[in-house]
Amino acid sequence: MLRIIRTAAALLVLALAVSPGLVPARSSRALTVETVEVSEAGFNPGFCRMNREFIQFRNVGSSTIRIGKPGVIAGDPPFDIRVIEPGQLSPKTSIPYGGTTEFIDVDHPDHSLQVLTPTFVTYWDPICTPDPNFSPPQPPCRGNEYCLRLPLVAHD
Repeated sequence: MLRIIRTAAALLVLALAVSPGLVPARSSRALTVETVEVSEAGFNPGFCRMNREFIQFRNVGSSTIRIGKPGVIAGDPPFDIRVIEPGQLSPKTSIPYGGTTEFIDVDHPDHSLQVLTPTFVTYWDPICTPDPNFSPPQPPCRGNEYCLRLPLVAHD
């Protein structure tokens, strides 16, 4: 009986010594911070595919910009507003869940950023690089000599 206990104990010690080599080591990687440029012209890029990590904004414009998230129901005021001075970075914002997150320029709500994070996987290759050739969209009729322009006339 003693011989069986010694054999079992030796096998247990051997199994414990070998088991760390059988389990794959976790890959450790630092959390990434994606930086999106924002100015009076809007967000650059306007769409960001990133992992469930951190995002921050760099104000490359010449005036203060307020960035927030739109209200949950249409007509609700924006929330989680961050004020960014020209040339400054915003604090890092964590996006720990999968799905789509929208950020807007509070003073120009038509300027928005869609951030897509993975839902069914934990990691994918991010696509969130600012375009160096970014220019704001041109207003309609600029440079078009055939564009119809009508004066506004008050009517009582």
